[in-house]
Amino acid sequence: MKAEFNLAIIFATRKNIFKIIIIILSFLLWNYANIGLKLKELTFTESAKDILNVYNTTQENTTNSSLEKHNTTRENTTNSSLKILNVYNTIQENTTNSSPKILNVYNTTQENTIISSFEAPLTEDEKINMKYCQEKTCKFVFPYYHPEQETRANIHTRIYTQLARSLNRTIVLSNVGNSRVQACFPYPFYFYYDIKAFQKQYPDIRFITQEKFFKWTKERKIKPIAQHSQMIQDGRHNPLKFRKEKVMGVYEKVEMRRERKKKFCLDKFDLNLNITDYKEFHTGIKIKEFNRKAMLNLVTNTLKTPLITESEVIMILNTSPKEMFPIINKVIPYSPHIIKQSKSIIKKLNPYIAIHWRMEQGNPRLMPQCAKRLVKEVKKIQKKYGIKNDYFATDFPLNSNKAQSKTFHKISKFHKESIEIIEHIKLDTWISLNGFSQIRNNSKYEKEFKGSGIHGILDKLVCINAKYFLKGPKGCARTSSTFTRIIVDERKKLKKKYDLINIASSW
Repeated sequence: MKAEFNLAIIFATRKNIFKIIIIILSFLLWNYANIGLKLKELTFTESAKDILNVYNTTQENTTNSSLEKHNTTRENTTNSSLKILNVYNTIQENTTNSSPKILNVYNTTQENTIISSFEAPLTEDEKINMKYCQEKTCKFVFPYYHPEQETRANIHTRIYTQLARSLNRTIVLSNVGNSRVQACFPYPFYFYYDIKAFQKQYPDIRFITQEKFFKWTKERKIKPIAQHSQMIQDGRHNPLKFRKEKVMGVYEKVEMRRERKKKFCLDKFDLNLNITDYKEFHTGIKIKEFNRKAMLNLVTNTLKTPLITESEVIMILNTSPKEMFPIINKVIPYSPHIIKQSKSIIKKLNPYIAIHWRMEQGNPRLMPQCAKRLVKEVKKIQKKYGIKNDYFATDFPLNSNKAQSKTFHKISKFHKESIEIIEHIKLDTWISLNGFSQIRNNSKYEKEFKGSGIHGILDKLVCINAKYFLKGPKGCARTSSTFTRIIVDERKKLKKKYDLINIASSW
């Protein structure tokens, strides 16, 4: 029994020793495994650094020759490769000056992206507004009708720049034709006037042509809100009932009837605009006490009220022959093609006598006698100053049966007889000198040259530059016209420069 017990003890002891050995070996193997992993990690890290250096060096040296790029090694690292490595490590180390700059650019871009992400995208109408106004919201004032012929319409057009300025709105330049500035006519503003020169006169005011404005209204998805204002001169001899207000003021008005919209060509825009309100501005019947500055303030303050300010368009129907706002004496410059034509005629004639005979308000029965006096006076001037050429500007129809003034309606046999009398002296006109020959026979401009029109501007310019100027006397012609006054004013400026014989004389 004792021997068996000893054998059991020995067997158990050996078994325990074997377990201990296995535990020790397992522990050693586990440590060896960890050591191996550590060594592997270190080796991998070193390799990664090597690869990174080679990669950065290769990228930076792309501007160098291909031979240098392939021969670059870890030991021959260039300054440029170090710079790239520094940029890579900027976030942790910030070791170079250039890296913060790159980081700043990156951060700025991120910041701008964040800001822009908060801005709402432009709507379709805002995109259209940007196209025509360079702003998300367009604000226009459109004086679409002036009642007078070109010379006075020129005045009306330029004084409305004051309203555009005070309202901080873009002014729409109305179409022209038949010696008028009105939306009804087919020709763009630049057919009569030089828009670039006009813009130079008023550099703080924005302009847009009627053509572009009309395109804007058509392209809009939502109809622009518009207000309508009519300028009325009270006290004139006119059967219209609304010309009766006693004092200057603004009055509410109901929507215009269809026939009146058609008369003033508002119907062209009515389809594309949502006109929500109509107002009338009256001068009052006390014309002598009329204050243009006060009228401008009244109109401006009324059109600056919140409801109207929100409207994108203010339409202006100016039916007042009298200037509503302070006068601006500087004339809107005429189109280059008109100036070129006038210079051509002046060059052909110089020196010459210019005769302006506006028969419209003369006594018809006196016309033949007036013609004989004119012939006598012209021959006298020719002899005295040795001038052979004569230029004749008139509202009598020269190119058709229509007068060259839209307000000259009754052409009698006496008017015709007077023209036959003055034919005894050689008189040139814009027709005999082939004025506007390039466009006159074009069907597009047929109506323009059969009545009053662009040739009236040509007459004005030729008269201004004449060596001697004659205008119709009382009884024979209308003596007080803006047309004649402009000629006289301009000749005063030119007299010394061009050695003109006179400013203006009557025959």
